[in-house]
Amino acid sequence: MQNENNKVTGQNSKDTNQYSFTFRDIWDFVWRLRWWIIGSICVTMSIAFLFLRMQTPIYSRSSLIKLNRNDDVAEANIMTDVFGQKSSKRIDNELYLLKTTSIMTRVVEKLGLNTRYYGYNMPIADSYIAPQYAAFDFKMHEFYDDTPINMEISIDSVYPEEMRPNAISLKFRNTDNKKYKIEEFKVNGRVFNLPKDSYQYGETIPIQAATIMIRLLDINSIAIGKDYLATWNLPLATARSFITSFTAEAEGEKQRSTDIIKLSIQDAIPKRAENILNEIVQISNDETKKYNNITSQTTIHFINQRLEEIALDLSKAENNYKNYQTSQELVDMATQSNRVISNDAEYQSQMTEVRLQQQILNMVKKVLDDMPDGVYKVLPPNLGISDAGVNTSINTYNSLVAERNRMVANSSESNQRVTSLNSQLEDWKKTIELSITNLIKVSNIRTNELNRLIGSGKQQLTHIPQQQLTMQQLSRKMDVIEPLYQMLQQKREEAQIKMCSEIDNFRVIERAYGSNNPVKPNSSQVYLIAFLIGFCLPPAYVWLRMQVKLKVETKLDVEQKLENTTVLAILPKNGKKTYAIVPENGRDLMSESFRMLRSSLQYLSNTKVLQVTSSVPGEGKSYVASNIAVSLSYIGKKVLLVGLDLRKPALSKIFPDVKFDKTNTIVSYLIDKNDDVNSLVYASGINNLDIIFSGPVPPNPTELLSLGKEKYIIDQLKDKYDYVIIDSAPYMPVSDAILVNKCADATLFVVRADYTDIRLLEEVGNSLKNKTKVLNNVYAVLNDMNLHAAKYRYGYGYGYGYGYGYGYRRGYGYGYGYGYGYGYGYGYGYGYGYGEDSHKHQKKGLKNLFKSKTSSTNVSELESENTKA
Repeated sequence: MQNENNKVTGQNSKDTNQYSFTFRDIWDFVWRLRWWIIGSICVTMSIAFLFLRMQTPIYSRSSLIKLNRNDDVAEANIMTDVFGQKSSKRIDNELYLLKTTSIMTRVVEKLGLNTRYYGYNMPIADSYIAPQYAAFDFKMHEFYDDTPINMEISIDSVYPEEMRPNAISLKFRNTDNKKYKIEEFKVNGRVFNLPKDSYQYGETIPIQAATIMIRLLDINSIAIGKDYLATWNLPLATARSFITSFTAEAEGEKQRSTDIIKLSIQDAIPKRAENILNEIVQISNDETKKYNNITSQTTIHFINQRLEEIALDLSKAENNYKNYQTSQELVDMATQSNRVISNDAEYQSQMTEVRLQQQILNMVKKVLDDMPDGVYKVLPPNLGISDAGVNTSINTYNSLVAERNRMVANSSESNQRVTSLNSQLEDWKKTIELSITNLIKVSNIRTNELNRLIGSGKQQLTHIPQQQLTMQQLSRKMDVIEPLYQMLQQKREEAQIKMCSEIDNFRVIERAYGSNNPVKPNSSQVYLIAFLIGFCLPPAYVWLRMQVKLKVETKLDVEQKLENTTVLAILPKNGKKTYAIVPENGRDLMSESFRMLRSSLQYLSNTKVLQVTSSVPGEGKSYVASNIAVSLSYIGKKVLLVGLDLRKPALSKIFPDVKFDKTNTIVSYLIDKNDDVNSLVYASGINNLDIIFSGPVPPNPTELLSLGKEKYIIDQLKDKYDYVIIDSAPYMPVSDAILVNKCADATLFVVRADYTDIRLLEEVGNSLKNKTKVLNNVYAVLNDMNLHAAKYRYGYGYGYGYGYGYGYRRGYGYGYGYGYGYGYGYGYGYGYGYGEDSHKHQKKGLKNLFKSKTSSTNVSELESENTKA
């Protein structure tokens, strides 16, 4: 428990004190803020109310469907498993296809969702506000079935596709139910200027490659003086917007084996969401039927072509038989040589069967040979091939072709599932080709044997009249062609029957349904959060203001963190400062402050070479060093200002009128490009003040300073001057300031109010106290002090003086990059970024929380600008 003095004054103890909070303390703390809490709750609840009124409610709709299993596909999957190929789960394929933009695009086209209509309303009491106040409309209400307007767009196909509009937005105001005034018209996101701003309803608006017409559908549903918006987009773009809120997932505990799929979508219009879900199922079924019927359609087309050819051959054979029989006046000759003829007929019957099989096999082989590599077409199934294995292979191959075509139509050739199916199809294609080749070889052997037997029988028929022999030949030719013709007709009928018997891919279990309560925004949750924020905001602000202080604010902070260090001067914040260098006869507060700092320096004994540094960049060290040098020169002291910040040199920007040669700089001397020390010195244009510039940024500043040549420069020139002021790099990020400190008699450490992190300053004080980083005769300067707000920065206690301390994590991220003519850059990891950009990455919320109401413009903005990355 803190003592009574700390309770009253609210001052912070140097050591971290413990305080035991009681319920009475907390209640008293909150009670004192009761009116602020009530006011905060009213504000946050009002904001929540307006927020909810501005939001468009989003509703959710769902539908349950069942995947109908296809026996042919299931058998194909079993066959692929037998041959060692991994089959994809059909449920995964269907889920993927349902979520493709191609199906959603067809839904958008069928329902006309790419044209949408909106009306502008006031979020509160819209019906009581006169239409002429439409300029204050904020919230858009979308029409669906109840739209009072209709926008018709006609695209001229003569124009190339890149010249056609992709998106059209037309905002207009209804003037008198006969005319409308265009408020804003955009084509492809750009404002399009029309020849006039007022049009009649039904009048055509011509634009490049298209014409637009607005029609008034319901005069009672549109208000005079109110704004309306009509938009049109390509169906694909609209489909992509809907697909983001659409989900399809397997339902049930065992999702890997279930056939139930749940479709869900969120939309601002429940009716539209229901229509989308129902239409997705219908279009998916139509697509599946279409691709499944490709096999039957291909078979029918193939059979029709063959029937045309075979019908010609059959007709020719019949005519030859009839003409020969008529010309020779032949009748039945069955009584002649029945025994020989019967044997010959048996052989001929077998030959007919063999030749029939050869023709069928050659037809299938020709289709395979004509099929290019990488192209997979459906093979005619069930043509009468006697081998059951080939028929099974052809049916499996056709099923996989249909599945692949459906996948390609809804995705692309590079899809992983398509690639897997291509591999399976290649295997089946090779299997079928090999089987047919073997069957053809067997049939050739059988044909040769039958020819031998038939030839032997022909020798026995030498005594049969030539007429009978000719009649038998003509009859056999018809017997070969006619069975094939009848079989193809039968197969065509079977394929047509299969097309008509195709079932839907999905069966709807439950049509689109959902609650009438919106899923977004959740009004109860929003009001609860608003209440909690309103209740906690005032106590949290006061508590945080008491407990947290991250920046140096007063001289006392500097003296506490930098022990045994004297603060020589306080430089005020001057919001009206328009100069980088203080004028010689200036009478403003800034000029007087530098005169006080100058007087303090003159009392320091044995201090001729003064190093100016800071903890991190952006604290005004270059600004302070330059103005110290200028102030000393004003009283007749001969001063040399040396720029030894080789990483972010700022003197060239503070003294822009001084022109210097890059070959006559500190860097050029350190890298042995110049050995004349006197050539490095430039006149500043101010009496008694000379400057040495650092020059281009090197890639290895620490290594250059480690050579010690800068000390030689200072030793050579310090006897010619009363003071040598060194602008060095910051102390914390890099070791440059420690290396330069060997040349200095004293160190002036610049601390910037409301900028320097108090934890970082404490770390600097610990390093100086523990001699881990040695600086000679350290003195401090508090820069950019807000004198108007200083009186409010002592004691943040709230009647009870709660003590607090600081806890922080060492090792702050620090980016520090350079690049010049050396071809590369590099950085360091520590503390803060080198410059104003990195300072922006500090905790802006806490800075704004404790920001004073006085002017925030500071006298060291130029230093921050000079150190931007």
